[in-house]
Amino acid sequence: MTFIANLNHCPEPDRDAELCESWRVLKPGGNIILTMGHPLAEILVHKLVWAYDKLFKTNYDMDNERGMHEDEDFYLLDREITDRLGRAGFEKVQKKYFLTQWGLNHLFIGWKPGIVPK
Repeated sequence: MTFIANLNHCPEPDRDAELCESWRVLKPGGNIILTMGHPLAEILVHKLVWAYDKLFKTNYDMDNERGMHEDEDFYLLDREITDRLGRAGFEKVQKKYFLTQWGLNHLFIGWKPGIVPK
């Protein structure tokens, strides 16, 4: 199961339910991978792309085009992600960095307990 920088676009009251449903449909021993950019990078990138769109009359920033809804966020803090994964039932949650966006993206991996059936 993979969430690529999108849990923040799920309305805040529904985030736990989304992760619980992910946990429910995963087979025992399965994992979830969730990515999120660093808060500073997320804000700067959105502001930069917004300014670029205005200056050059382009339409690259889909978040601003469709509008951010009241319960959406530009980013989630690491603690919120790990807490929500834990509440959903995922164990051994790990945070790792990867090199896109100059190492500012975070990767979270959580595991559903159990042995994978053969």
